[in-house]
Amino acid sequence: MGSEAVHLRRRLADAREDRIGRCSRTRGRIGATEVDLVVSGIGLINAAAATAALCALDPPAVLLNYGCAGAHRDDIGPGVVILGERIVHVSSLVILPSGERKPMGFDYHVGGTRMQTEAISADRALLDLARAAAARVELPCWPGSDEPPRIVTGTVASADVWTQHHDSIHTLHDQHGSLCEEMEAAAVAQVAATYGIPFLAVKDISNNELRNSTALTRQGWPSLDSLDDQLGLRAAVVVEALIASLAW
Repeated sequence: MGSEAVHLRRRLADAREDRIGRCSRTRGRIGATEVDLVVSGIGLINAAAATAALCALDPPAVLLNYGCAGAHRDDIGPGVVILGERIVHVSSLVILPSGERKPMGFDYHVGGTRMQTEAISADRALLDLARAAAARVELPCWPGSDEPPRIVTGTVASADVWTQHHDSIHTLHDQHGSLCEEMEAAAVAQVAATYGIPFLAVKDISNNELRNSTALTRQGWPSLDSLDDQLGLRAAVVVEALIASLAW
């Protein structure tokens, strides 16, 4: 989202606006590293389209997906940063005749070879660099808290679904070991895997439905509009430090 992208855009040197396909792109630098900041829009289809366009037209050396997410554990509150060790596609499933929901994971092709996997893992070198970068930065406290946010490494659940039902959140966590959920990482991870590009997702928690249900708009959708200035802020700080540590 634009409200997530603004935090990293402020950190880019020599920033200039551009486009990739039909998506907005800001090109700039962090240190000596050239950065493309692409705003795909919400959801797996938008994220897949934007990432595929980028990889086909102007392939990056590394793909980083950052933004906000909703917690899957009661002890993970707003502001906590999640380093995505693995991504699970939780809306990829078969509903059996019994009503049981069977997760199907990822199914894609690389060079004519069919790849099927329960989860897509982060690039190990990127994950290690992100851990080191996160340990060096000072993250702003969440409004109303005087405790610096924690950094947690684990599984990110991804789907075109916003889960508010407590039992459903617990079920997802029990099935996948997920720490949070969001709506783009599975698409970006799959495109990255298809093109063989190192990938990492960095998310910060904006809401925990196990504690407080996010208010609905008049249209019936949950909304975080009141937190626009916080969404993705802490993830952007970690991503900036990670990019600054990359050696080419």
